[in-house]
Amino acid sequence: MDYLTYYGLTHEPFDKEEVQWVETIDSTELMTRLNYLKETRGFGVVTGRSGVGKTYLIRQFLKSLSPSLYKICYVPLTTVSVTDFYLQLSQGFGLEPHRYRAANFKQIQERIQTLYELERVTPVIVIDEAQYLKNDVIHELMLLSNFRLDSIKPCVILLSGLPALTQRLQRAEFEAFSQRLTTRYQVIGMEVTEVKRFITHQLKQAGVHDVLFPDPVLETILSNTGFSLRRLNHILTQCLMIGAVQDQRLISQEIVYAANQEMSFI
Repeated sequence: MDYLTYYGLTHEPFDKEEVQWVETIDSTELMTRLNYLKETRGFGVVTGRSGVGKTYLIRQFLKSLSPSLYKICYVPLTTVSVTDFYLQLSQGFGLEPHRYRAANFKQIQERIQTLYELERVTPVIVIDEAQYLKNDVIHELMLLSNFRLDSIKPCVILLSGLPALTQRLQRAEFEAFSQRLTTRYQVIGMEVTEVKRFITHQLKQAGVHDVLFPDPVLETILSNTGFSLRRLNHILTQCLMIGAVQDQRLISQEIVYAANQEMSFI
């Protein structure tokens, strides 16, 4: 049986395209730090295990930035050489890439300075999966951010990645880089009370106000997700599908167990 029809849902409540973030400790703490980074400019590092929601939160922050005041340059591919890294930055800033690395470096720096000083626009460079950055790229980022002997800070550089990124930056060779960090935060994931608010909110958005997931099963669900929002959404959907097949209006511990078993094969 179609679980949407069975539970009276207007759409899939836990599909990633439909998920609307509810306020959590992580969202409050991270947004406070990112807003501080926005005002002060400089380097920021956000880490967290895969699926905990750090990318979503950063995306929400970027959406809050006015296009007339901020220029976002997103770098998704980090397993590249310094030359290729500069090519990505050049393209992100709408520049024609040069053949030589030094020329790319110079034009990127000039573009950042022009945006900030003449156009009154703050460049925001976001580097995803930063745990894969090569060491020389990290050192080049420091050089790229040097303006007038650090007398001005014209841009925001935000690194996002797995917890291994924090461990790398603690090495002695990156001490100078770590000292220049304006802010850092590790996203942990939702707690039980936050999961309950999240589920209630998503179900209401899909037209269902009844309790489908009783409190006793929430801890079991959370313990099976490893605090991953992505896995949480998958398990919740799987529970609803199994519940509909078994003609169960309330999701039981047995259904959660069955959903988790099925998820282990995905």
